[in-house]
Amino acid sequence: MKSYIFPTIAVLILAGFAHGAPDATVHSISLPSIHIELKQGAGRQKTETLCAICHSVDYITMQPNFSRAVWTAEVNKMIKVMGAPINEQDARTITDYLVAAYGVRPSQ
Repeated sequence: MKSYIFPTIAVLILAGFAHGAPDATVHSISLPSIHIELKQGAGRQKTETLCAICHSVDYITMQPNFSRAVWTAEVNKMIKVMGAPINEQDARTITDYLVAAYGVRPSQ
């Protein structure tokens, strides 16, 4: 008796799909366009271009003011772990920009 349960359920499901197709209406929504701009500075354009390949640049702006060591580790993680297509020279440019624009501020 158990061997008939699966085929019976499958037939009932298929019959339900054949009887009436689900509503084919397509619904869409419009999301607001949010443009995050990074701070001005040398290396900004390269940072925006290369980092935005994988994620929104707002990820950068949401970070605390990291030290050079932490920004270097973050850039290296994006390259080595996440596979970001960034060469050594560009990585230095990005790191220098991040330190200058979003790095730890010296005590005053």
